Amino acid sequence: MAKKRKKDKPEPEDYEFRPPDFDEKEFLKKELRDTRSALTTIIYAVGFGMIAGLISMMGANLAPVAFMVGIAGIVTLKYFYAIAKVDTSEFKKKNWVGNIGTYFFTFLAIWVLMLNMPFSDHAPPSVDNVIVWVDDGTNVYGKEYNSDTNQWVANDTIIHANSSYRINITAKITDNGQLRTPEIAVGSVASGYHAMTYDGNLTWEYSVTGDTLSASDDLMFFISVWDAAGNSVLFNPSSALLVEP
Repeated sequence: MAKKRKKDKPEPEDYEFRPPDFDEKEFLKKELRDTRSALTTIIYAVGFGMIAGLISMMGANLAPVAFMVGIAGIVTLKYFYAIAKVDTSEFKKKNWVGNIGTYFFTFLAIWVLMLNMPFSDHAPPSVDNVIVWVDDGTNVYGKEYNSDTNQWVANDTIIHANSSYRINITAKITDNGQLRTPEIAVGSVASGYHAMTYDGNLTWEYSVTGDTLSASDDLMFFISVWDAAGNSVLFNPSSALLVEP
């Protein structure tokens, strides 16, 4: 039986890896161009963000106008490149998309920054931890208002409409800016507002005696708070506290 002839193995070809030619000058030129376009974009976006912030400070209803200012910046970006002598001749689609994205998020960040302290104050004050303290001459009881449920927390505190009872209304009042002195009206707004007293630890208070209350009207009060920027809040509980003779 004849033996099979072995196939001749092909000789391996010599392979030599040759890296592509690296044009250092062209690489540096591209990096400088990209860096310059990025910096120019950021500077342009900061300017439009500040303009939008100033417009928004004039009134919350001008927010759409401020946003359109940002859109105008996107539309005119390529013209600003020409003024700033940024070479866009070799820009591809990804370059434009990247620079527009950089512009928009920088604009948005500056705009939001301008709408917050210390540049501006658009948030109203907050009134929390409202407690009515009842001193009957022997013991002191607290009746707390739950702002989550808008209900008074049930306990055995009883208010009597006589001079031996002292009622102290306290509230934690905060703001991200400068507060004006909070005021309170007891009974109704028509009865007039009176300045509250600062008791430390962000707490303000106002005291009345039981004989100034009417058992038929129960205890209702209104806390009016303003800050230096003109933001305000009016707090009043959803239900009055029972006052007995």
